[in-house]
Amino acid sequence: MQVLVPFCVATALAAPAQAAPECATYGRELAIMAEAADAVRSRVDYLAPPEDRVAANHLAQLDLVERDNAARLSTLLAACGWPRSSVEGVEAAQRAWLVVQQRSEDMAFQRQAVRQLELAALDGEASVMHLATAADRLAVREGQPQRYGTQLRQVGPCSWDYHLLDDLARVEARRKRLGLPTLEDHKRSINAMIITENCPTQGQTAPAANR
Repeated sequence: MQVLVPFCVATALAAPAQAAPECATYGRELAIMAEAADAVRSRVDYLAPPEDRVAANHLAQLDLVERDNAARLSTLLAACGWPRSSVEGVEAAQRAWLVVQQRSEDMAFQRQAVRQLELAALDGEASVMHLATAADRLAVREGQPQRYGTQLRQVGPCSWDYHLLDDLARVEARRKRLGLPTLEDHKRSINAMIITENCPTQGQTAPAANR
C-alpha cells in the first residue's frame, strides 16, 4: 500500500505521544490563536497607502501574531500531532490549518505540518484535502512534482495549467480516492471560471478604453 507522502520515512512517522500537558488544552489554545489573529486582522486596512503609519503598524502587529501562532503550533505539533477530529474536533483542525496557511513561506513549518497531517489523515483523523493541498503547495515551492494536482498557475491571459505533476496515472488515482474530478475536468472548470470572470467571452472583444 502506498503512503500518501513519500518523503516521510518510517522513523519520521512515529506518532507523538499524547502525554504532554499542553495536549489537554490543544483545542482551547487553537481557539485563542484564532481570536488573537482575528482581533488584529479586523484593524488592518489592506487598501491603505504605504506611507500610512497606522496601517503599517497594524500589519506589523498581525505579522507578529501570526509568527507567534505558528511557533506555538509547531511546539504543539511536535508534542501532540495534528489536532484529530475525534479528540480536538474538526473546528480545531480548521484553525490549525489556517495558522499553517498564514505562514506559507516558513518551509520548515510547512514540512512539519505535512508530516503531521499525513499521520492524522492515514488514521482518518484529518482532512485529506488539507493534506493534499499542503503537500502540493510544499512540492511546488520546492520544485517537486505534485502528487494530487491541486495547484495551478497562469500560463496566459485567460488560461491556467498545472504546476509540475507526478506520474499522471498515479495523480489521477490519488484524486479518485479523494473524490476529486479528473485533472482535465478540473482544469477545464478553472479555465471556464477565469474566462467568465476576467476575460471577454469568446468572439467578443473587450470594450475600448475611453480616450
